[in-house]
Amino acid sequence: MIQYQEEKVTAKTKAKHEVSDYLMELFNNPQRYIKDLGELTTKEQEEVLRHISLFEDRIHKVLGVSFKQIESKTNFIKNI
Repeated sequence: MIQYQEEKVTAKTKAKHEVSDYLMELFNNPQRYIKDLGELTTKEQEEVLRHISLFEDRIHKVLGVSFKQIESKTNFIKNI
């Protein structure tokens, strides 16, 4: 049985949630994943974060995430 946060979900829903989690983590903690972020100017950092946000939005659309949440067929909802 496939679970996400102690809820039974399909493989597709599990994959959506996991990808979404990593995208949010990248945006919320970019210094963890972008090793030279501290070496960029403030303006450069803002520009990199802006592009990450744009990619995050595009990928969420591809995953079928709308209105900033993911909903599974069993009505399991995760706000993003």
